[in-house]
Amino acid sequence: MKFLKQQLQKHRNEPLQFEETLDLNPLIQERLSDLILTAEPVKVSGTVAVDDQDDYQLQATFHADLTLPSSRSLAPVSWAADLTIEETYVEDPKKIEQFEEDAAVFPLVENAIDLDQAVLDNLVSALPIQVLTEDEKAGAPLPEGKGWQVISEAEFLQEHPKEAAEGDEAAEAETVLDPRLAKLDEFFKK
Repeated sequence: MKFLKQQLQKHRNEPLQFEETLDLNPLIQERLSDLILTAEPVKVSGTVAVDDQDDYQLQATFHADLTLPSSRSLAPVSWAADLTIEETYVEDPKKIEQFEEDAAVFPLVENAIDLDQAVLDNLVSALPIQVLTEDEKAGAPLPEGKGWQVISEAEFLQEHPKEAAEGDEAAEAETVLDPRLAKLDEFFKK
Protein backbone atom coordinates (compact mmCIF):
# COMPACT_ATOMS: atom_id res chain seq x y z
CA MET A 1 0.00 0.00 0.00
CA LYS A 2 1.48 3.32 -1.07
CA PHE A 3 0.27 6.84 -0.44
CA LEU A 4 1.22 9.01 -3.41
CA LYS A 5 2.34 12.58 -2.86
CA GLN A 6 -0.45 13.87 -5.13
CA GLN A 7 -3.03 11.97 -3.08
CA LEU A 8 -1.64 13.39 0.18
CA GLN A 9 -1.55 16.97 -1.11
CA LYS A 10 -5.35 16.79 -1.45
CA HIS A 11 -5.47 16.35 2.36
CA ARG A 12 -3.57 19.49 3.35
CA ASN A 13 -6.35 20.77 5.59
CA GLU A 14 -7.41 17.46 7.06
CA PRO A 15 -5.31 14.32 7.63
CA LEU A 16 -5.89 11.31 5.42
CA GLN A 17 -7.34 8.56 7.61
CA PHE A 18 -6.86 4.95 6.64
CA GLU A 19 -7.57 1.42 7.79
CA GLU A 20 -5.84 -1.25 5.71
CA THR A 21 -5.01 -4.94 5.90
CA LEU A 22 -1.52 -5.67 4.59
CA ASP A 23 -0.03 -8.94 3.33
CA LEU A 24 3.66 -8.63 4.17
CA ASN A 25 4.65 -12.17 3.12
CA PRO A 26 5.98 -11.23 -0.36
CA LEU A 27 8.26 -8.55 1.17
CA ILE A 28 9.32 -10.93 3.94
CA GLN A 29 10.22 -13.68 1.46
CA GLU A 30 12.15 -11.19 -0.65
CA ARG A 31 14.21 -9.59 2.13
CA LEU A 32 13.80 -11.22 5.53
CA SER A 33 13.08 -14.93 5.15
CA ASP A 34 15.84 -15.75 7.65
CA LEU A 35 14.24 -13.54 10.37
CA ILE A 36 10.52 -14.11 9.79
CA LEU A 37 9.00 -17.34 8.50
CA THR A 38 5.44 -16.08 7.90
CA ALA A 39 3.11 -13.25 8.85
CA GLU A 40 -0.65 -13.21 9.22
CA PRO A 41 -2.36 -10.27 7.48
CA VAL A 42 -1.60 -7.09 9.44
CA LYS A 43 -4.44 -4.64 10.14
CA VAL A 44 -3.10 -1.08 10.21
CA SER A 45 -5.00 2.09 11.06
CA GLY A 46 -3.79 5.65 11.25
CA THR A 47 -3.39 9.00 9.56
CA VAL A 48 -1.06 10.84 7.20
CA ALA A 49 -0.98 14.61 7.58
CA VAL A 50 0.83 17.34 5.65
CA ASP A 51 2.32 19.98 7.96
CA ASP A 52 3.21 23.63 7.29
CA GLN A 53 6.73 22.73 6.10
CA ASP A 54 5.34 20.28 3.51
CA ASP A 55 6.51 17.30 5.55
CA TYR A 56 4.33 14.22 5.76
CA GLN A 57 3.50 12.88 9.23
CA LEU A 58 2.60 9.18 9.37
CA GLN A 59 0.97 7.97 12.58
CA ALA A 60 -0.33 4.41 12.70
CA THR A 61 -0.96 1.48 15.01
CA PHE A 62 -1.03 -2.18 14.11
CA HIS A 63 -1.08 -5.70 15.48
CA ALA A 64 1.05 -8.41 13.89
CA ASP A 65 1.08 -12.19 14.38
CA LEU A 66 4.32 -13.66 13.08
CA THR A 67 6.03 -17.02 12.97
CA LEU A 68 9.73 -16.70 13.77
CA PRO A 69 12.49 -19.31 13.76
CA SER A 70 13.79 -20.38 17.17
CA SER A 71 17.25 -18.92 17.70
CA ARG A 72 18.36 -22.29 19.05
CA SER A 73 16.71 -24.94 16.87
CA LEU A 74 15.07 -22.97 14.01
CA ALA A 75 11.72 -24.53 14.99
CA PRO A 76 8.72 -22.24 14.26
CA VAL A 77 7.65 -20.01 17.16
CA SER A 78 4.54 -17.81 17.26
CA TRP A 79 5.16 -14.18 18.22
CA ALA A 80 2.78 -11.21 18.36
CA ALA A 81 3.32 -7.47 18.65
CA ASP A 82 1.24 -4.31 18.98
CA LEU A 83 3.23 -1.38 17.63
CA THR A 84 2.87 2.30 16.90
CA ILE A 85 4.53 4.14 14.01
CA GLU A 86 5.34 7.84 14.20
CA GLU A 87 7.44 8.81 11.19
CA THR A 88 8.06 11.95 9.17
CA TYR A 89 8.68 11.88 5.42
CA VAL A 90 10.38 14.74 3.57
CA GLU A 91 10.72 15.47 -0.14
CA ASP A 92 14.31 16.74 0.05
CA PRO A 93 16.73 14.26 1.71
CA LYS A 94 18.96 17.18 2.77
CA LYS A 95 16.13 18.38 5.01
CA ILE A 96 16.61 15.31 7.26
CA GLU A 97 19.61 17.02 8.89
CA GLN A 98 17.26 19.67 10.34
CA PHE A 99 15.55 17.11 12.59
CA GLU A 100 16.68 15.71 15.91
CA GLU A 101 19.09 12.78 15.58
CA ASP A 102 16.67 10.30 17.17
CA ALA A 103 13.65 11.42 15.09
CA ALA A 104 12.27 8.90 12.59
CA VAL A 105 12.61 10.93 9.39
CA PHE A 106 12.84 9.42 5.91
CA PRO A 107 12.90 10.75 2.36
CA LEU A 108 9.93 10.11 0.10
CA VAL A 109 10.81 7.29 -2.29
CA GLU A 110 9.29 7.64 -5.75
CA ASN A 111 7.07 10.47 -4.36
CA ALA A 112 5.21 8.06 -2.09
CA ILE A 113 5.03 6.69 1.43
CA ASP A 114 5.23 2.89 1.33
CA LEU A 115 3.07 1.71 4.23
CA ASP A 116 4.08 -1.95 3.78
CA GLN A 117 7.75 -1.00 4.09
CA ALA A 118 7.15 1.24 7.12
CA VAL A 119 5.23 -1.51 8.95
CA LEU A 120 7.80 -4.17 8.10
CA ASP A 121 10.74 -1.99 9.15
CA ASN A 122 9.07 -1.27 12.50
CA LEU A 123 8.35 -4.98 12.97
CA VAL A 124 11.96 -5.92 12.29
CA SER A 125 13.22 -3.34 14.79
CA ALA A 126 10.89 -4.85 17.44
CA LEU A 127 11.92 -8.49 16.90
CA PRO A 128 13.36 -10.14 20.00
CA ILE A 129 17.03 -11.11 19.95
CA GLN A 130 16.34 -14.55 21.41
CA VAL A 131 13.33 -16.58 20.31
CA LEU A 132 12.73 -19.94 21.99
CA THR A 133 10.02 -22.58 21.79
CA GLU A 134 8.13 -23.44 24.99
CA ASP A 135 10.21 -26.64 25.36
CA GLU A 136 13.46 -24.71 24.96
CA LYS A 137 12.35 -22.19 27.59
CA ALA A 138 11.51 -25.07 29.93
CA GLY A 139 15.06 -26.42 29.67
CA ALA A 140 14.92 -28.90 26.80
CA PRO A 141 18.32 -30.38 25.95
CA LEU A 142 20.49 -28.26 23.66
CA PRO A 143 20.91 -29.43 20.05
CA GLU A 144 23.69 -31.84 19.13
CA GLY A 145 24.80 -33.82 16.14
CA LYS A 146 27.54 -36.16 14.95
CA GLY A 147 30.74 -34.76 16.40
CA TRP A 148 29.26 -31.52 17.75
CA GLN A 149 26.99 -30.19 20.48
CA VAL A 150 25.78 -26.85 21.75
CA ILE A 151 26.75 -26.17 25.36
CA SER A 152 25.86 -23.38 27.76
CA GLU A 153 28.38 -20.76 28.80
CA ALA A 154 28.50 -22.27 32.31
CA GLU A 155 29.33 -25.70 30.87
CA PHE A 156 32.04 -24.16 28.69
CA LEU A 157 33.65 -22.44 31.68
CA GLN A 158 33.57 -25.71 33.65
CA GLU A 159 35.22 -27.61 30.81
CA HIS A 160 37.75 -24.86 30.05
CA PRO A 161 38.84 -23.22 33.33
CA LYS A 162 41.98 -21.74 31.72
CA GLU A 163 39.88 -19.68 29.27
CA ALA A 164 37.66 -18.57 32.16
CA ALA A 165 40.71 -17.35 34.11
CA GLU A 166 42.07 -15.55 31.04
CA GLY A 167 38.71 -13.85 30.60
CA ASP A 168 38.75 -12.65 34.23
CA GLU A 169 42.30 -11.33 33.82
CA ALA A 170 41.35 -9.51 30.62
CA ALA A 171 38.36 -7.93 32.35
CA GLU A 172 40.57 -6.78 35.26
CA ALA A 173 43.14 -5.35 32.83
CA GLU A 174 40.41 -3.36 31.11
CA THR A 175 39.30 -1.80 34.40
CA VAL A 176 42.84 -0.56 35.24
CA LEU A 177 43.10 2.98 33.88
CA ASP A 178 45.91 3.76 31.50
CA PRO A 179 47.99 6.47 33.24
CA ARG A 180 48.15 8.44 29.99
CA LEU A 181 44.37 8.82 30.15
CA ALA A 182 44.14 9.79 33.84
CA LYS A 183 43.81 13.52 33.05
CA LEU A 184 41.03 12.78 30.58
CA ASP A 185 39.23 10.66 33.19
CA GLU A 186 39.43 13.54 35.68
CA PHE A 187 38.02 15.91 33.04
CA PHE A 188 34.91 13.77 32.56
CA LYS A 189 34.35 13.37 36.31
CA LYS A 190 33.85 17.13 36.67
